[in-house]
Amino acid sequence: MNGFFWTSGHLGWSFFSLVVFTGLWLLLSDLVWRLRSVRIVRFAVAMSVGWIIGVGLILLGFYGSNG
Repeated sequence: MNGFFWTSGHLGWSFFSLVVFTGLWLLLSDLVWRLRSVRIVRFAVAMSVGWIIGVGLILLGFYGSNG
């Protein structure tokens, strides 16, 4: 997991991509929240599941390229 956070004296690309994905996901969530009329629980579950899938794909890509 060390290579995930720190690589060759700088932040690892996988950690950077995770941070960027999270920021973009929050912006997308805010946009959808403002444009659509949905229940908060359903919306929160959908956004959480989407974020977990995205993080899983990033981790899978990281371990797939290094393994």
